Amino acid sequence: MKAVLLQLPVQSHDYGYSLENIPLAAGYLREAARQRFGDGVEVAVCPPEIASLGGDAAILGWIRDQAPDVVGFSCYLWNVERSLGLCGRLHGPGGPRVVLGGPEISPDNGLLPGARFDAAVIGEGEGAFIDLLAAWSAGGDDLSSIPGLLLPRPEGIRATPPRRPLGSLDAIPSPYLGGSLARSYTGTVFLETVRGCVYRCSYCSYHKQFRKLRTFDLARTKAEVMWAVESGASEISFIDPCFAMRPGIGDLLAVLEEARRTRPVKISCELTAEDLDQGRVDELVRAGVRHVEIGLQSTNKRALDLCGRRFDEALFVRGVRMLLEADVHVTADVMVGLPGDTLADVMKTVDFLVQGGLYTTLNLYPVSVLPNTVLREQASRLGIVHQDRPPYYVTSTPNMKADDVRAAFAYAEEFTGESYFPVELPRTVGAPFRGKGLVSAVVLAPGRGDGPVDPGSIGQALAVEITDPAWLGKMGVIEGMLRPLLEANPSTLVSWIVPEEGFLPGKALPFLSSLSVRSPHPCDREYMSTHPRSCSSQLFIRTPLDMGDACTLLPTEGGRGLEVFLPAAAGPEEEGDVSRRLGKILGRGIRLSFHDLPVHEPHEADAFLGSVTLGI
Repeated sequence: MKAVLLQLPVQSHDYGYSLENIPLAAGYLREAARQRFGDGVEVAVCPPEIASLGGDAAILGWIRDQAPDVVGFSCYLWNVERSLGLCGRLHGPGGPRVVLGGPEISPDNGLLPGARFDAAVIGEGEGAFIDLLAAWSAGGDDLSSIPGLLLPRPEGIRATPPRRPLGSLDAIPSPYLGGSLARSYTGTVFLETVRGCVYRCSYCSYHKQFRKLRTFDLARTKAEVMWAVESGASEISFIDPCFAMRPGIGDLLAVLEEARRTRPVKISCELTAEDLDQGRVDELVRAGVRHVEIGLQSTNKRALDLCGRRFDEALFVRGVRMLLEADVHVTADVMVGLPGDTLADVMKTVDFLVQGGLYTTLNLYPVSVLPNTVLREQASRLGIVHQDRPPYYVTSTPNMKADDVRAAFAYAEEFTGESYFPVELPRTVGAPFRGKGLVSAVVLAPGRGDGPVDPGSIGQALAVEITDPAWLGKMGVIEGMLRPLLEANPSTLVSWIVPEEGFLPGKALPFLSSLSVRSPHPCDREYMSTHPRSCSSQLFIRTPLDMGDACTLLPTEGGRGLEVFLPAAAGPEEEGDVSRRLGKILGRGIRLSFHDLPVHEPHEADAFLGSVTLGI
């Protein structure tokens, strides 16, 4: 028997988020299966150049080339819809069995009814996955005796009896030490040293899965840390909740301090500021901790009580200031739309952090009403309205309406000078595509090109740059080239870059919209955006300047003006030139905001991504 496992990434037009994708759960499952079955069952984790960078057709092509008996998907709110879409194209007579796992798998997830799969694992997956492989290897199809599963039936989805979490984590082999995982393209390693959480936040499902705190053996964690150091990792990110409250934290920090003598590595973690004293902060710094994330969420006691959070203002301020004085980067999180919070309460929380200088980076997040959370169970009673698809954003509460949520983000942006909805510029750089790797950019130019493109070579994001000023007269040719690529990759994010010359909005926009064959995507649901939205399909006008091109994002809907990106050397003269030229095309009175074009930072994924030119 052969099984393959996949975790699809957070997608982005610039591939930035995709580079951080580490399929930790898949690595655990592979190592657990190898430990249990030896060579009797082959388990493969989809390589990152396919899972993290590839479009739907590339991923399906890899799976079919593997000819597996079982395919498993790790489902998170950022990838569950795409994963289920791929399941629908795999599952069926003669196809592999399909298994789902991850935080999105729960009886109250409305995406699962009607989805095509054979079994879904609730909570901790190692034991259930081994039981499934054992049953199918023995030719068994009745899975009803295996605990911890959701099984599709003609009458609906049926849950088997719950599975108890593993009593000890020592039996789970390390996916890093076993060779199932490597560091990410950006050099990051995710480490989990504990399962469970001491807190009971109503918007989180983690504590419901693991009510008892369990730790991995410290010797195993030390070996993983040394592996990361010796493999050239630039950062170790601990994904444990409330890192400073981890049992035996002092011993772990001593391990990290010792590892720094071999080679310094940046350490990141999540913790609660109230748990810190000066001695603990000193230990964190000596261990190499350079970035911490702190979930304040709100300063409103009523909202905190309703969501099960604690907050001690004096201890919070003390903890954050000690970190900042030690030159630790502090990311402070604020949630917008918590039950009990008003717009004024959110503004007060932002004021508290900004006026007190209690952060390095201030993040705002809309509340997500996740499946299998207390907040989801209580939503109706609390008068919470939320999206029924990921990211499940709250759209209104008795105290905040959609406009209030949007106003909260606008207030924070004005106060901090940060944009919480930054534009993702497409990735247009890359070596010419020579038939290997993936295509991240297609250039449509007059004359001859490189030939047809295989849909299976398209990446998870695609920049389509048109250089022919007469392109609107060649729409039939363009459609014939691009439609097969986009229909085979409905989850691929698309950025259109069209020339200013000859641009006719009334003709160009309907045509490009008709070509944007899209699957439902979470980034299209950011209703609270204060800027032109970063959507699954976006359109830029290219304006040539003496020092390089300017790119202007045209919002698909809403927004408060146009975002213009210029070469760093551009000044007021170039800004005025672009304003005049865009005014002639789009009409007078448009508001423009100017930004520098980002510089592409090279990374290991460059070896797998390239561009192709097609003649039109």
